[in-house]
Amino acid sequence: MLLSIFNPIYELLLGVNTTTPDYREDIFTSVGTMTAITASALAALFYLVLGLWKPIWHKRSHWLISLAIAIVLGFYFSFAITSKALGTFDHYGFKFGWVNAIYAAITFFLCSLGFKRFSIFAKRTPF
Repeated sequence: MLLSIFNPIYELLLGVNTTTPDYREDIFTSVGTMTAITASALAALFYLVLGLWKPIWHKRSHWLISLAIAIVLGFYFSFAITSKALGTFDHYGFKFGWVNAIYAAITFFLCSLGFKRFSIFAKRTPF
C-alpha cells in the first residue's frame, strides 16, 4: 500500500511497538494522512486564500499562528485516532503525538515554501 510510507517514518523515530500492532496496521496511516492533508490545507489557506485576499495577512505572526494551529491539530489527530482505535492513550501514543506534531510543522513549512510563490501579499512570509 502506498500510504504505508508512514510506518517506517514513525517507527524510525518512535521505535517499533511490538505489544500493540494496531499502530502499524491502522493508526500510523490514518494519522499521517490526516496530518499531511490538514497541514497542506492550512498552508494553502494562508497563501492562496488569505495571501491573495487582503494585504493584512502577510505578517510573520499570522504565519506563526497558522503553524501553531497545524501543530495542535497534528497532536490532536494522533490523540483522537489512537484513543478511538485502542480505547486508551498510552505512553507510546503520547510520544507518537509529539512526533506527529513535529511532522505537521515540517509539512506546513515545506508546503509554505511551495505555496508562497503563488501569493500576492504573503510572498515573503515567513522570511
